[in-house]
Amino acid sequence: MKPENHVVVSVLLPDRVGILRDVTRVILDFQGNIGGIRQSIVDGVFSLTCTVVLAQPADPAAICQALETCLGTEAAVAVRPVMRIPSPVLPDGHRFIALTSGPDKPGTIHAISAFFVQYGINIADWQAEVSNDQVIYIAQVRLPVDADPRLIQQSFRDQMALHGLTATLAHENIFRATNEIGPISALLTSK
Repeated sequence: MKPENHVVVSVLLPDRVGILRDVTRVILDFQGNIGGIRQSIVDGVFSLTCTVVLAQPADPAAICQALETCLGTEAAVAVRPVMRIPSPVLPDGHRFIALTSGPDKPGTIHAISAFFVQYGINIADWQAEVSNDQVIYIAQVRLPVDADPRLIQQSFRDQMALHGLTATLAHENIFRATNEIGPISALLTSK
């Protein structure tokens, strides 16, 4: 495999203390600098995705092997070259928060994501909280610049109701102002 200067690293394994330290040690050993990073724990599984710029070209397979050796046999590791960091899918889109709640049942995430595709909405971040047999989904999404937010908000409520879900779609500033404690001027963003 051709040596690369830019790679994307993805790691999955059962959570334990020290995983991020171990991953970053290997990246540092390859003279890498982490750009973007997202790490989370979902149902006891550690998940990490990051972009890395290497000072010297390195074989992605060698980085992968070093991470697998360091993290152990339970780790699923992928290291892929990238020519450049891609631009956001909707760089000028309006940022909204989608909040959906209802019974936890198969097909709910598909219904929500299918709605977003129908309107050209890109999902930037997604999380779920399950309690008893109820689930709350919170997604940060970007609406296309030329979208009619009121039309989409009403359609979202209507379509999710067909699945037994309560749904809200609010501009992120409105969501923050109604869900965070603090002076409103500090909550508003210019992004």
